[in-house]
Amino acid sequence: MSLLQNLLPTLSCPDDGGALRQQGESLQCATCERRFPVLAPNLIELLPSTEALQQDGSPYAADYAAEHSRSFAFRKDAVAWGAPEYRSGSWVERKYRQVEAVRSLLLDGVGSREVIGDFSAGAGYYTFAYASQWRHVVHCDLSADALTYAQRKAERAGLRNILFVRMDYLRPPFRGSLDRVICLDSLIRGEAHEKRLLRTIRGALQPGGAAVVDFHNWWHNPVRRLGLLRNNFGQNRSYVGSEVKRLLDEAGVVAPRYVPFHQETAGHPVLRGLLQRVLPPTRLIYRFDVEGANAAT
Repeated sequence: MSLLQNLLPTLSCPDDGGALRQQGESLQCATCERRFPVLAPNLIELLPSTEALQQDGSPYAADYAAEHSRSFAFRKDAVAWGAPEYRSGSWVERKYRQVEAVRSLLLDGVGSREVIGDFSAGAGYYTFAYASQWRHVVHCDLSADALTYAQRKAERAGLRNILFVRMDYLRPPFRGSLDRVICLDSLIRGEAHEKRLLRTIRGALQPGGAAVVDFHNWWHNPVRRLGLLRNNFGQNRSYVGSEVKRLLDEAGVVAPRYVPFHQETAGHPVLRGLLQRVLPPTRLIYRFDVEGANAAT
């Protein structure tokens, strides 16, 4: 059985949640009969028929709309944001430290390791690192370039258990079907966006499933947040812990587990421990589990 056939039961129509069946070079919804292209044996497109994010005049919303309407194309020069070939060694090292921190949270406790989905997978730091520990990995992104880049990299590495899905994470093609979901570096667009994304992540998890998400900590660099130094975070949003707790509660997340992440600290364990006591964490990471029947609200 092919990778796509194995994972077909976890997928659904992003418009109405209908079951999907493979029909040649496409997937068809059993409810609305809409067809979705199979672009390669390990790459499919499951975009909703309409954009889930309304335009609000922000650069992110404009970029989102442009990417949503863009036709998929396999570009030879496609590069994902954050690709390690185009980043400094120190930046990549910090990224891999977060990959390991999230891995520890995901593996904590008893749970299935059948299918993990990364809802904002980008260059694939997490999906490539976790492919050896889960039976199947679903690498999801809206960006055609990010998916092309990551798919080619997976093929060069000989990774055969990663399905690449072009999707809108605000209306994903999953309904209570995933064991684990991660969504990192994406809850930075504003409270309305964050709450909606948290609800869709929760709704994608099967009973007994778990998700790991993160938020940028406002206290990590308050001087920049107050405008006393150049803003290097654009119109993105940072949060303090009390704001995150409220967002999680309003999104229906129950009993989240908080783990602070200090991306800059390394070196000698004693020095690392001292710095972690003095410096505010870079990221506020949370794991939350779903018990019993699950539905997005």
